Amino acid sequence: MKCILKSTNVNFLRQEWCRLLDRYKWTYFVTLTFKDIPQTFTAQNRAKRFLTYVEETVKRKIAYYICMEFSRAGTPHFHALLGSLEWTRYSEWSKWWFTNYGYARFKVYDPKKGATHYLTKYVVKCNYQSGWYDIQGLQYMDQSAFDTKNK
Repeated sequence: MKCILKSTNVNFLRQEWCRLLDRYKWTYFVTLTFKDIPQTFTAQNRAKRFLTYVEETVKRKIAYYICMEFSRAGTPHFHALLGSLEWTRYSEWSKWWFTNYGYARFKVYDPKKGATHYLTKYVVKCNYQSGWYDIQGLQYMDQSAFDTKNK
């Protein structure tokens, strides 16, 4: 299937997604890998179970932007931005993922490191096998990020 988007449109779309994501105060940049090589649907379900587990431990909904990509060998893994998790510890979540599926790496989100640009490439990909993304819960994030008086 040929992509019908022109590169200028793709770049504009990606820029707008970056602007949207940059409005929020993300807490963590997360990478999730697998011990095994799950099918795409299974990998997505595992990631959703992980996000549900995080919400259960903090006893509320969270915001996230998550992307699945494939290594050259065809192994899926995830990158995610997690938000509305101030003052929470991630060691329990990392241990849960490791016990059930594989390796989890959490980094405190730094907007200067380009995570939003890296993660938005999935919005403009035309081939489903190139990646997958999902975004939820932005309404649970700190809305002060939209305050333009101090910018």
